[in-house]
Amino acid sequence: MLFLVVCSAPFREEFERSLLEKGIEGYTLIPKVLGRGGGSEPVMDDEVWPGFSVLFLIFVEGNKVGKLKEILGEFSRKVKPFKAFALREVEVI
Repeated sequence: MLFLVVCSAPFREEFERSLLEKGIEGYTLIPKVLGRGGGSEPVMDDEVWPGFSVLFLIFVEGNKVGKLKEILGEFSRKVKPFKAFALREVEVI
């Protein structure tokens, strides 16, 4: 299962540590993303809407899916902006 995770940049290292602590070692990081979500203020890295987010692409299988969902639940309660999307149908080529 592929997860797309948008996380407020100041929480990047904490999120990475949580992944490693649960044995999730593989991911791709896009270090700066801008946007507007439904439940948080825009982050556009400008004078009006300061700040930016990071984007993690995380592919997990088996018991690691549950471990990742635990982390996502924890961070969704304490970090804004934070949003995770799960893509079930993924073909690795």
